[in-house]
Amino acid sequence: MKFVYFGYDFMLPAIEAALNEGHELLGIFSFECDNVFNFNTRCQDLSARLGIPFKTEHPDQDALNEYCEKGTGIFLSAGYPYKIPPIDEANTYAINIHPTYLPVGRGLMPIPKIIIEDIKEAAGFTAHKMTQDFDAGDILLQEKFDLSPQETVETYSAKIAMRAPDMVSALLTDTGKLWADAKPQDPEKARYFAPVKDIMRFFDFTQSVQDIDRIGRAFGRFGSLIRMDDKNWVIYDYSVWEEQHDYAPGTVVAQLSREITIAAKDGFVCLKDFQPVE
Repeated sequence: MKFVYFGYDFMLPAIEAALNEGHELLGIFSFECDNVFNFNTRCQDLSARLGIPFKTEHPDQDALNEYCEKGTGIFLSAGYPYKIPPIDEANTYAINIHPTYLPVGRGLMPIPKIIIEDIKEAAGFTAHKMTQDFDAGDILLQEKFDLSPQETVETYSAKIAMRAPDMVSALLTDTGKLWADAKPQDPEKARYFAPVKDIMRFFDFTQSVQDIDRIGRAFGRFGSLIRMDDKNWVIYDYSVWEEQHDYAPGTVVAQLSREITIAAKDGFVCLKDFQPVE
C-alpha cells in the first residue's frame, strides 16, 4: 500500500514497521516541533533516506491531489494538529489515529485530562475515518487499556506506541474491509476535552499531595508549573509524600544544593529538576 504520513516522530516506529512489511511511504507532512518535548527529527531523517518530501506547511487540496495521482491509497494522520482538506474516499482513504478510546476524549491533547481526572473509559486509542469534524469519524479499529494508579503521560504514550505497529499494519493491509465495516460513533456518548491551558499545569499547594501528583504525572517531562519568588518555574521531576505539619501551604521548608521542598496541604513536594520560565 502506498501512503502519506501526517504527524511527528511519536508514531514513526509503526511507520517504519509498515515499510519493513513492504508498504511504500510517499511523503511526510509534519509541523514545527520544538525538538525538546515533541520531535520530528527522525521523520526528517527518514524522508532524506527514502528520498521523499518532508513538509511542515499545511497541505492544500492541490498537494493532496498530487499524491492521489501517484497512487496513494491512504493518508494516515497521528498527532497532526491541523485540519486536513477533504479527501474523496472514492480515490484515497483518509484515516486518523487518536489517543483515546473514542467517542470519549475528543480534542487536542486529551491525555492530561484523562490522568488528572482518572477517566478510565477514555484510556486507549482509536483509528477512525478522517472527517472535517475532529475525531468524529466512523471507527475502524480501537484498543482499550487500563490506567495504572501511577499513570503518567509517558507511560500512557508508551502503551500506545507498543500497540501501534499492529494497528497500522492492519490499517494498511485490510483497509477496504475495515472501511466497509466501520462503526459510527455514538454522539450521545461523545465527550470533548478542551485544549490544555497553562493554568491546568500549576501545582496548587493548598491541595493534597495526591492532587498535586496527578498534575505532575499528567504533564510529565513536558513540565508542570509553580509560582515562586515572583516568577513561574517549570517542574520536570519531583517527589511527594504525606506528612502532618504546621507549615502554611506553599512554604519553602528545605533548600538543598539542587532540591527545594515545599509544604502542601497534607505533606510535602520535593522539586528535583526545575528551572525558571523564560
